[in-house]
Amino acid sequence: MTQESFLIIDAGSGSVKSFLVSPQGDLLKSSEQIWNRNTWNSNLAWIKITESIKELTENYEGEILGVTSTSMREEFILLDEKGEEINYTLSDESKKIGKEILKEFGEELYQKSGHWPVPNWIAGAIIPCLKITQPDLFERIQSILMLSDWINYRLTGELATESSGACETSLFDITTADWSWENIQKLDLPRHICPEVLKNGEILGDIDEKISKLTGVSEYVPVIMGGADTQCGLIGMGIKTCEYAAVGGTTTPIQLITDKPLIDEEKRTWSNNHVVEGEWILESNAGYTGRAVKWLRDTFFKEKEGYNELNHSVKKVAIGSDGLLTYLGPHLFDAGPPYWSTDKLSNLPVEPCIIGSHSFNIPILARAIFEANSYAVRRNVEQLETISGIDLDYLNFCGGNSKSDFWMQIQADVLGKPVHVPLVNDSTAVGAAILASIGTGYYSTLDKAVNNMVNQGKVFEPRKSSNKKYDKHYMRWIKTREKLGKL
Repeated sequence: MTQESFLIIDAGSGSVKSFLVSPQGDLLKSSEQIWNRNTWNSNLAWIKITESIKELTENYEGEILGVTSTSMREEFILLDEKGEEINYTLSDESKKIGKEILKEFGEELYQKSGHWPVPNWIAGAIIPCLKITQPDLFERIQSILMLSDWINYRLTGELATESSGACETSLFDITTADWSWENIQKLDLPRHICPEVLKNGEILGDIDEKISKLTGVSEYVPVIMGGADTQCGLIGMGIKTCEYAAVGGTTTPIQLITDKPLIDEEKRTWSNNHVVEGEWILESNAGYTGRAVKWLRDTFFKEKEGYNELNHSVKKVAIGSDGLLTYLGPHLFDAGPPYWSTDKLSNLPVEPCIIGSHSFNIPILARAIFEANSYAVRRNVEQLETISGIDLDYLNFCGGNSKSDFWMQIQADVLGKPVHVPLVNDSTAVGAAILASIGTGYYSTLDKAVNNMVNQGKVFEPRKSSNKKYDKHYMRWIKTREKLGKL
């Protein structure tokens, strides 16, 4: 019997990954090509994307039923009338102009989109700025595509977007799940640069002969609209309205699914469209959690099994890490201005530092980092609870960080609530495959796809004695951070 699968392309900040996912939600095969977000180039990126696909299709004798893509959010690409990518540069001057634009339009953009348009980062601040600073370049713009939209465009030649990604531009209306034409007019931006909005799971087009030869994917295989990586991760865990989830990677977004858009008047959080029609997301973010752990692994545990050795090394260290506190990236999310040079989307400008005994060793430092990451997740969950009025019953947790049982047990103990981890940690790939399964007609409804493709893994129950101890350490971490932010 021929093995069937869906091809998923996941473009992240540090790499592009490709997966073959079965209709039962199993990861059959994966590949990865590394890139650098800070030096990202569309031509080189496309080469890496096609190479990652070819690694999967070579010697694969099964049938690929459909293709879709997902990607990191906020990143976008501008195309000219020939469909070619437009390169542009930003500077301190463009940031300054962006801030001036937002004095007039920022509040209206935020109320419609749920995203304050950060200068030199978010499209809603960058594109109006380009009109002023680089008018000739601005006139060439024919379309704006989110990164996953661009991948789909390169696969099919068809231009379209979907709401979970497009809402990150600040030019979107999350209530109507369409472009905010009123704000686009106020900014005097041409309507034609905003592509058609398709539904998640809708067929965009087919793989043509040229792409087939380049990637090894058969001609006429349909390409389906995917979605933003975090939202795909949510359906890849099968979570529903009023449930919380964390997708742990370089950073850890924490999202709550709601049945209506919630806009925080203090601009601390983001509000997004979900990949499920009629559902929305309220989002906070624990900051750079995975980055500090990766630094530990790369610096002190360089062997192939570095992460396993890292996890093993911390098990004998007591709760509280001998009083050591680390502030190496985890934070309380604040999406509105001002934007600190130290940590752009943090509520406080805390310089990276380690506080405590001078006699600590690497295992103590490692546990302190795990604990700081878990404290930040708890603090951001509490922020979402305050804004939404919806209490956390348990936290769904996927992504690379969830591969560490030790870390997940700390997280449960810190929260005082269970942590649920799916069987497949790469839930974003599973979620994108769910959308592909609906688009191809393999499953007729989202519920059927989720029931057949999402497999539950471990549940980490909080230990009362550990939670009681962690409450004290958590408050110390919070209070110390507040003092550091005032220095």
